[in-house]
Amino acid sequence: MKRAADLLVESLRVHGIDRVFCVPGESYLSVLDALVEQPAVSVVTTRHESGAGFMALADARLTGRAGVAFVSRGPGAMNAAIAVHSAQQDAVPLVLFIGQVERAHRQMNAFQEMDYGRVFGSVAKWVVEVNDATRLVDTVATAFHAASSGTPGPVVVALPEDMLEDLVEAPAVQVNRVARSAASQQDMIGVRDMIADVERPLLIAGGLLKSGAAQTTLKAVAEAFAIPVATAVRHADLLPNDHPQFAGHLAYGAPAALAEAIAKADLVIGVGTRLGDVTTQGYTFPAAPLPAQKVVQIWPDAMAVGHVRGLAMGLAAEPRIFLEQLLAVAPDAPASQHTDWSAALHAVARSLREWRGAGDVEDGVVFGDFVAAADRLLADDAIITIDSGNFGGWVQRLMRFGGGRMMLAPASGAMGYGVPAAVAASLRHPERQVVCFVGDGGFLMTGNELATAMHYGAKPIVIVSDNGSYGTIRMHQEKHFPGRIGMTGLTNPDFPVFASSFGTLSLTVDNASQIEGALKAAVQARCAAVITVRTSLEHISAGATIAALRGSAA
Repeated sequence: MKRAADLLVESLRVHGIDRVFCVPGESYLSVLDALVEQPAVSVVTTRHESGAGFMALADARLTGRAGVAFVSRGPGAMNAAIAVHSAQQDAVPLVLFIGQVERAHRQMNAFQEMDYGRVFGSVAKWVVEVNDATRLVDTVATAFHAASSGTPGPVVVALPEDMLEDLVEAPAVQVNRVARSAASQQDMIGVRDMIADVERPLLIAGGLLKSGAAQTTLKAVAEAFAIPVATAVRHADLLPNDHPQFAGHLAYGAPAALAEAIAKADLVIGVGTRLGDVTTQGYTFPAAPLPAQKVVQIWPDAMAVGHVRGLAMGLAAEPRIFLEQLLAVAPDAPASQHTDWSAALHAVARSLREWRGAGDVEDGVVFGDFVAAADRLLADDAIITIDSGNFGGWVQRLMRFGGGRMMLAPASGAMGYGVPAAVAASLRHPERQVVCFVGDGGFLMTGNELATAMHYGAKPIVIVSDNGSYGTIRMHQEKHFPGRIGMTGLTNPDFPVFASSFGTLSLTVDNASQIEGALKAAVQARCAAVITVRTSLEHISAGATIAALRGSAA
């Protein structure tokens, strides 16, 4: 006989989970006790449940396995809800275990009681409460299967605290294998022929190609067909950005030059992307519901294929397998018109990194100058985490990704992701540089996870763009309500002192002449570091200034 809690932890081990993230809570004390006896599963105790959830999402990106977080009932679950939403938006497998009130007290409005099916039902792939301890092992197997099958995403498992102490006969721990689907040979020949029949094909690569093996195959397909590859939002690392077939990053508000160039495509093949509103620039390219060009979409969940737009072909297939199949039917040599088209798009993408703006202006450092220096000085295999905010536009535009340099960023637009993700990445890859770009708003949401970094020996370099504003919202105010600005100004703490209080190396950049020295010092220190950059608010984004926005609105 074994406690249900011990069986749960054993199930985690058998599923290949070697690290979980949590804020400890009394509603799952038995699991914490069981984890003490299981050295194969390390536990990272975070300072807030949102931090635990974001770390689990980043770890999932890095390992290719479902991320796992444990939180307590009620308030703990609500604090973790942001990670559940991000997992759904970003198609990242996540299993969130939540403590629950005792079974005898359910439906009695007990302390911190919640109905998690109703709370998470619209965003999670599956929500289940385990009231029978004999079903715990198979329920956990189903949870991991659901999180990784079809469209990856979040699963929520509620664990009544008294159930975890039940003694049950120890069943064999099962793993429900995820099915991998492929296209038919006829379909592959059809896709090959469509590419051959057009002059300007474009492949849009998405987050389901995040693994190293998938990226290697993507590169081979791009070269074999001379087909340009644009990447979906927040996945600029899928193809080396200096590769001749790299055609740009379809981030929010893509530069006009890029949008105009790719709009000339006469065939779009979306692989591993749902072709959502951000990647398609508000459903304009490829348009929905009726695109102007032929569109082929490859995604493992048939329900998502062609969900919002008409397709020339839709395939419910695993994206990496599809690329392997496509490579097998590649032509002996790519078509010359495809090579020319690819070169033209790459030239546009490359030109967007050729920024020669001023480093200093009256109200601070133009953040692009800092990012350009970081691109030169950081390692080619650095892991870069990016929080949400206008500062990220500089990172996405001026920094080279791919070829080993990885981007971890939330397509969901969730602020607060950057620092926890950097902590998780540094713990997973202590031998690599891990650098977080975060705004002053996002930093004060989850910057407390620097305490977690110091506790476990993580060594991220955190770069805080401090312009005293919720910059993205300020930009939209300037666009849509010129002269009516409010609620976006921030009174910040002394960030260098704040960072030092955690025990990190703390550096400050007040002008452009200090950028290179600060970056080199942070890299050479090989410890957790925070660089506070006094950033210009006037240069509010990579594509606009406040003065220009006001001028266009006048």
